[in-house]
Amino acid sequence: MTALQFLLSIPHVPMAFLGEKPVKASKSEQKRWLENGSVIINGAKPKPHDEITFPVTELVFFPKSKRRCTMQSPAEEVEAFKRNQP
Repeated sequence: MTALQFLLSIPHVPMAFLGEKPVKASKSEQKRWLENGSVIINGAKPKPHDEITFPVTELVFFPKSKRRCTMQSPAEEVEAFKRNQP
């Protein structure tokens, strides 16, 4: 599966905003993110047609921005939650 196909298969990607209403990022916008290195998958910045390896354990959108968004696998989210509990 290519990096672009992977992003398009994710139901909840960071959204663009049109005024106050959030809208799903278009295919061309997600492709542009990959071309510009705005997405990290498993520690790498793949181009749109690069093949990615599974399992995906790290997915970061906009790593150098205030809009940075890190998505973890459900198992990692549970472990992070447990570590943060008193």
